[in-house]
Amino acid sequence: MTTTAKSPALAEPIARGSRRCNRCGCLLSAYNTDEHCGACARAALPPAEGTPRVPPRVWADPEVREALAAWNFGQVSRLVRQRGSIRQEDVAQLTGLSQGFLSMLESGARRLTSIDRIVDFLDGLAVPADLVRVPRRRPVPRSAVVPAQPGPSAVEGRRAEPEGQWTAEQAVAALAEATAAASGPGAGPRPPDVAAVARRWATAPPGRLVSKGPAGVEVPPELLDQLQATTDLLRRMDGEYGGGGLAQAGTAHLAVVVGLLRNGQYGPEAGQRLAVVAADAAGQAGWYQLDAGRPGPGQRLMAAGLRVAHAGGDTRTGAGILAHLAVSAYAVGRPQATVEAARTGRERTAELDAPALHVLLLTWEARGHAKLGRRREALRALGLAAELCIRGRGPDDPPALAEPAEGDIHAQAGSCHLDLGDHQQAAASLLLAVEKLRPAQVRARAVALARAAVARLRLGDRVGAREPAARARELAVRVRSACLDELLRALPEG
Repeated sequence: MTTTAKSPALAEPIARGSRRCNRCGCLLSAYNTDEHCGACARAALPPAEGTPRVPPRVWADPEVREALAAWNFGQVSRLVRQRGSIRQEDVAQLTGLSQGFLSMLESGARRLTSIDRIVDFLDGLAVPADLVRVPRRRPVPRSAVVPAQPGPSAVEGRRAEPEGQWTAEQAVAALAEATAAASGPGAGPRPPDVAAVARRWATAPPGRLVSKGPAGVEVPPELLDQLQATTDLLRRMDGEYGGGGLAQAGTAHLAVVVGLLRNGQYGPEAGQRLAVVAADAAGQAGWYQLDAGRPGPGQRLMAAGLRVAHAGGDTRTGAGILAHLAVSAYAVGRPQATVEAARTGRERTAELDAPALHVLLLTWEARGHAKLGRRREALRALGLAAELCIRGRGPDDPPALAEPAEGDIHAQAGSCHLDLGDHQQAAASLLLAVEKLRPAQVRARAVALARAAVARLRLGDRVGAREPAARARELAVRVRSACLDELLRALPEG
């Protein structure tokens, strides 16, 4: 009978003194007969087919480089996902970190402190060696790819959208293009520069929208009423159920309006109103894309909607879209653009009696300042917003903009305190906001609860975080929102 003898290496541990990995120098297990530890052996393997990769262009992004230089790995993770159009699940697969940990890392609730985990994170993302100088296990390029300086024609092409002629015809064309891109898969073209778009909106000469000829269908006032009513209905659904589930419907509705803009028959007065309806629908559709986790298409819709609002001569609708753009800039890690967009909207509408609109812009200006660590500026903007909130709505406020309420101020104040590191005050303000927010504001209440739980966690109060986290998850069952989902992933279960 044939027998198979056990390999001596597997039969008993190696007892010839301690051995070290030839690559990283760590102690090898007594049972490991290889020259490398398991981590180095895995790192040396070529990536499997279909494994997600970070596009090389990401490492040329100034904000990514700045975050790496500061060892702000939470910001690195967020920017890599946004600039590289990859999912958090992909980053988890590449780095070996769990999605829950990545969410806490990106929110600031956790940090990478172990050098081994830092190296795994850098190796998994294939960060160029020159950007973070630590010993690496996996061979990586010694030089990051830096793009060549663009020539004049390239610069002009990149700046064409915010700095070109903002004619009515170009505005409609830009909106049609953004709508078509949002209907397709993927991230699409490069998002606009929010701050540059805001400045251009404030300084561009006025336009006038008229139809090209009598060939198209006539656009009667009743049709405009119905189109605006649909936009308003979607807006109410967004407040209760989140915008993530409305992205497709919002873009389809916008496509109908764009079709009338391009092919309808209307005079100057009807054209102006149609432009305002289209701009409002575009701003909302962009918000739904953002809340569905697609910031690029969302920002392009908002920027195009801003141009159409300008063509329609409606400053208050434009300022409302700027508020959406400010939110989107905050979401993609550009708080300075948030401040500039919100401030531009306020300055451009300073002569309007629109306290509700100015409250919205002031609170997001405060959020941007808080994210940048500017305590005095953030608290000043919040104070101005609280004073205006008492006035309610004004005659020049956009019709669809809800009256500001105490709960909204507390929610934004709590979020500011969270970014400023005032975790005790943040938790108190956010929980008070939950009590004051309207019952229909389901998403806002869920977000406030989730952030209150984050604040409690940062205070080290895991027990105190459980109750708001559980309530947030209970409300989240009814809501589809990428922002809310990201907050909940950072919270421990149970």
